[in-house]
Amino acid sequence: MAKWSKAAVCKTVIHRFESDCRLHFIQSQSLAALLIFVALYPFQVLQPAPAGACSLFSFSSGDEVILARNLDWHREFPGEIVVNGRGIRKRVLPWKGNWPDSSVWKEQIWISRYGSVSFTCYGRDFIESGMNEAGLAVSEACLGAQYPPADDRPGISCAQWLQYQLDNYATVEEVLKNLNELKPDGEGWHYLLADREGGCAVIEYLEGEVKVFTGSEMPVSALTNTGYRNAIDQMTLDIRFGGSLDIGSGNDSYGRFFRIADYIRGYSSGEGNLESGFSFEVLDDVGSSETRRSIVYLLSSSQVLWRTGRNRAIRRLDLSHLDFSTDTPVRVLDIEKGRGELSSLLAEYTLSGNSELVRKVFSGPLLSPGRERILKKRGFSLDEVVNLIASHPQSALR
Repeated sequence: MAKWSKAAVCKTVIHRFESDCRLHFIQSQSLAALLIFVALYPFQVLQPAPAGACSLFSFSSGDEVILARNLDWHREFPGEIVVNGRGIRKRVLPWKGNWPDSSVWKEQIWISRYGSVSFTCYGRDFIESGMNEAGLAVSEACLGAQYPPADDRPGISCAQWLQYQLDNYATVEEVLKNLNELKPDGEGWHYLLADREGGCAVIEYLEGEVKVFTGSEMPVSALTNTGYRNAIDQMTLDIRFGGSLDIGSGNDSYGRFFRIADYIRGYSSGEGNLESGFSFEVLDDVGSSETRRSIVYLLSSSQVLWRTGRNRAIRRLDLSHLDFSTDTPVRVLDIEKGRGELSSLLAEYTLSGNSELVRKVFSGPLLSPGRERILKKRGFSLDEVVNLIASHPQSALR
């Protein structure tokens, strides 16, 4: 359990008590329920907050479709941009919880149909978001998902699951038709997907079952760190949507969701490339000092733009100018480098570079108590896990 100082506890209680108390009273309309809530409140706020506070949204502007995201984390999060080709043989790295699983090594293999540009989470093919040449974009946010029980399929890391969608499908509809092909496991994420045809969906795994929101069940194309249905159900309590509480002024999961919804509702497209400027404006509003990178995918015009906490210049890659053919080497780019359009800075992928990146991630932002004990129980050392994850995309080519 995370350690809390007395000052941190007091600050958390004072900051959250008033809005949470009013919210509970309005929902219950009962003074007795309110008094019970007040008595139990200290035990609720002493629970550690989620490590990440990501914010995602999608909208249309004229002929353009946009998906934008913030990656927030309490520590620096190193990363690379990877340009993946078509026709590459890949396979599932069996996964359980937050680590590889040595108990199941059943082969599940695919050949990538589409080239893509991805932002790494644990190195190449283990990603936090990306877009492919067909105009499909995928992204994640922390939730605390509960995945289906074990069956004869190996679990697949949520990070590799995202790359699988980019490798294989052109539209959200295709992804949804094939959700049972793989069994995601591990990081507890939920997902926002969009395509250049205007398709959009939220995918969540709750109580061992997949929940999909799309069409009329998805009135707001956004995602933060609470269940999608919970966020929608609470939205009418906020003053921006007819309620009496100013929940949207906060930077917790509900506050960010409600502000994004309000921004999208009030947006009107203008001349030129205004949709990217608007997207970064929203990402700034719902960001924080822990925002490590902000990414905007322009699905119709096949461009990805990004900036980081350490390099505020907006950088760009134009997918229409990239070579995704099978015989072109996989290329990478340090996420912190450059200004402007950066296709000229792409370098050929190397196993040593990927190993260095994976080691930085697991020795830095994902360093956690009890890690060595968990790995030992699974028959791994940290070095073995780093080498397994880093070399996996290379070994899958055989």
